[in-house]
Amino acid sequence: MEFIQKLKDNYLLLSLLTFGVFLRFFHLDFQSVWLDELHTLNEANPSLSFSEVYNSLLNSEQMPPLYFYSLYYIFKVFGYTTFVARFFSALIGVFSVYGMYLFGKELINKKIGLISALLLVINPFHLYYSQEARPYILLFLFTIFSFYYFVKFLKQTNYKYSIYYGVFTGLMLLSHFFGMFVLFSQLFVFMFFLIINEKQKRNKFLILSLVSGLIISILFLPAIKVLLKISEIKEFWIPAPTLDAYTLIFKEFFGNSEMVLCLLGIFIFFYFVKLANEKQVLVNTYTIVNNKIVLSFVILLPWISIVLLVPLIRSYLTVPMIISRYFIVVLPAILIIVSIGISHFKNKIIQFSLLGLFIVFSITDIFIIKKYHFVTTKSQFREGSQFINDNNKSNNEVVSSLAWYFPFFIKNKIVEHSLETHIDEMIKDTTKIKPFWYIDSHGRKYEPQQKTLDFIEKHFYIQNNFNGHDVWVKEFNLIGNKPMIDLSKLKIIPANKPSRIESNIEVSLKKDNFFTVSGWALVKNIDSRKNKIELFLIDKNSKINITPEQVIRKDITSFFSKDNVNYDFAGFTTKIDLNKITDANYKLAIYISNKENNFEEIKLTNLEIKK
Repeated sequence: MEFIQKLKDNYLLLSLLTFGVFLRFFHLDFQSVWLDELHTLNEANPSLSFSEVYNSLLNSEQMPPLYFYSLYYIFKVFGYTTFVARFFSALIGVFSVYGMYLFGKELINKKIGLISALLLVINPFHLYYSQEARPYILLFLFTIFSFYYFVKFLKQTNYKYSIYYGVFTGLMLLSHFFGMFVLFSQLFVFMFFLIINEKQKRNKFLILSLVSGLIISILFLPAIKVLLKISEIKEFWIPAPTLDAYTLIFKEFFGNSEMVLCLLGIFIFFYFVKLANEKQVLVNTYTIVNNKIVLSFVILLPWISIVLLVPLIRSYLTVPMIISRYFIVVLPAILIIVSIGISHFKNKIIQFSLLGLFIVFSITDIFIIKKYHFVTTKSQFREGSQFINDNNKSNNEVVSSLAWYFPFFIKNKIVEHSLETHIDEMIKDTTKIKPFWYIDSHGRKYEPQQKTLDFIEKHFYIQNNFNGHDVWVKEFNLIGNKPMIDLSKLKIIPANKPSRIESNIEVSLKKDNFFTVSGWALVKNIDSRKNKIELFLIDKNSKINITPEQVIRKDITSFFSKDNVNYDFAGFTTKIDLNKITDANYKLAIYISNKENNFEEIKLTNLEIKK
């Protein structure tokens, strides 16, 4: 009965946690892991030894080891998969919602705890990192619990809370080095309370603070070697901060939603109105700790300002370090300020209306505008790799400039070469001219130098290609191996006649003697993943074959959703060099074949191409 009563008393919190679980576990593995997550998978590889994991972190990751060793042992128990990695992050994300409730409740009251937990549940920034296999969500969790026990320690200065604070702060520092800036802000508050404490209590406060410091130092020992390695860095990939760097980060915290940001401005304003209405109190520990709004100001102001200021100064003086995900540690402070601002409205109708609008706009932004759980936003390493695994029947060589990142997905040995380097070796030694696959990602586009392109066009044709989100794959096969498409066996279907091929030319642009064509083509009720799409330029005297690049088009599958068929591979694009065709008036034709379904057909489009 006592358990049931607790459930009834905390039904709002349970509802929030349930919704938090749904948002964080729904479509958890929908996105492929991207570059940084592949770092996690490679460095927490359960086949490595304990020391190999540490050396990998030291030389490649340069982050504290807690998150990676946690995953290392989780992989050993539950399996080495991307789903397991993200499940761990999602679980931490849900725990941090509960932690947010506890912190808000301890700092102010239960109402603030519930509001701040609600705001965290629907926060897109927190949601994103709850579904990413990276340490930032662990840093977020331990930051909250560090401050939770920090507040408890200020209220009740005893060994229990001194130890708890030390443990969770040490774990925060072991999660990510940005936790050090959080610790600096806490040290500032510690010094403030040490100064204002009564003389007879000052020694006890100082001793227990040193106990916390000792625990933090001991827990931080495994990360010192990595920290020293980082201190040697003189240049980093992060660009110098712009003047609006923090404005952009704040907007990113809330999904760049204009309506959400507008409401946030109102709530933050009313937090400061509430502060302004606070009467003067005696500057001593007792009065400040018992005035919850003043206490919130004393804790939150240094928390936000120091964490923002110190990295900014360091970015200008030494190495840039302003990147949004590092600043996830200030998000709880912002949410507490917003929660207090919301609670300041005495009129319940206004209060609930504004909070309701905030919730509606936030959820609308996640589900309807950005379609967070359904739109691909991460580099499709998995899909590109799977394309190779499915089609590399001849076990040809796989080449990539990012070879280190692909072994998790591609079991073949991968040659670490850029496309230019690989082709240069063939130019120098013609015995190396062999079929190969090339896969690249992370902003590296297929834009070969003219020398490379000329060599490819002379010796190779692109047998298979895949263009996903920030990933492209091409199979370069020898021209002599190219199978001829015998159109004499097929009747070319006019554009105005019925055909099983459905298509649409969306882009047709002539510029600098090149003709760009993009669109989609599919066969109704046939899975597009096994379709081979070719384009032909047709006139009375000739039929010129052009192999287009494949483009992933999930929108086509969505448009024909009633078919319940995968049309993601229906997209295509090509650039036709008009210098290489004879003078004529051509019509574009689309050819599709699918051996599994015994389908082969060619259909004319209405697009005319003139040299």
